[in-house]
Amino acid sequence: MSRTREVLVLVVLALAACTSGDGDGDTSGGPGAGAPEGSPVPAFDAPGVEGRVALLAPPEVGAEEVPEFEWEAVPAAATYRLAVHDEGGDVLWAWEGEATSVALGGVADRPEGEPGPVLEGPASWSVVAVDPEGRVVAVSAIRPVSP
Repeated sequence: MSRTREVLVLVVLALAACTSGDGDGDTSGGPGAGAPEGSPVPAFDAPGVEGRVALLAPPEVGAEEVPEFEWEAVPAAATYRLAVHDEGGDVLWAWEGEATSVALGGVADRPEGEPGPVLEGPASWSVVAVDPEGRVVAVSAIRPVSP
């Protein structure tokens, strides 16, 4: 299994174990970022991956049904992989691209009534930064989000 795939499997497994939390909003990107002491939301540590992706937005509570996800750029990254999981750990939506922000569903100003994923309750999200060769260079903490 490739290193990128191994880390992504770890992200999926960690997110699947995630439940909603009442984090303090720490987006420093350091160890345990987004997972305050006592929170049921685990910090994500990928063995062999030193870099952290700092998550900037949306807020953990009050993110609206179609939030805009935003994170700090990672110098070595060519692309980013974002995963949003519902409260039960199932994938609600996933995205890959070069931008450092994206709205849930990929459309920032989705017309009313247009189909697409929405946050209906507590969820969680994380970002993995990948270099041009496809190697994971940084990961974020797992951060809760709810409308």
